[in-house]
Amino acid sequence: MSLSIDESLELTVTAPMSATTADVESVLDSRQEWILEKLYGLKAQEGPPYPKEYLSGEKLQYRGRHYPLEVVEADVPQPELSFDDQTFWLRVHRFDADGDKISVRRKRQTIVDWFVKRAEAELPERASRFEARLGLEETDIEVGELDGRWGEYSSGTVRLHWRLVLAPVRIQDYVAVHELSHGVHADHTDAFWNTVGSLIPDYESRREWLRLNGKTLQI
Repeated sequence: MSLSIDESLELTVTAPMSATTADVESVLDSRQEWILEKLYGLKAQEGPPYPKEYLSGEKLQYRGRHYPLEVVEADVPQPELSFDDQTFWLRVHRFDADGDKISVRRKRQTIVDWFVKRAEAELPERASRFEARLGLEETDIEVGELDGRWGEYSSGTVRLHWRLVLAPVRIQDYVAVHELSHGVHADHTDAFWNTVGSLIPDYESRREWLRLNGKTLQI
């Protein structure tokens, strides 16, 4: 009997015809540690998703969930994106309905603009909930594009990457608390991590989630 796991994280068990369900379960139990290590290793190697063409049937990630994208033709000069809590609707001119490079760029920019606006509205509000608990006052919280990082703190200002709005809210909270905690402790000392842990007790697992999945948080 043999086990294998492919890059999609699908586990395949190859067994002789004479093997029973109990036999398979016994092997799975005995190889549990190997399975977990293999899954962890493949997950750690997970890269960015394939480039989208922004066609019906694709999915967009928002606050940790994947929602279907539906593209419909409409009398609009520029693509327009809306969301009804279940589906993203992208209204496009008939000339933008195909997959040429120009129409793909136009559709992508519309989607990016929508997510940036959502990030600007949602991320500062979530982060501000932790200010008083850290004894901070009048911290400026900005949202934008950051190079190689999800957040930063400088001179009383927290800056958060807009793509955090794609992540689960618990990850958004971790990054916000991490950066706000630099308003109390400049360096990553034990005191700093104790401060983070006082508000986010499971911050290590959230930090690990971001390390493993950060590359997938893309439009």
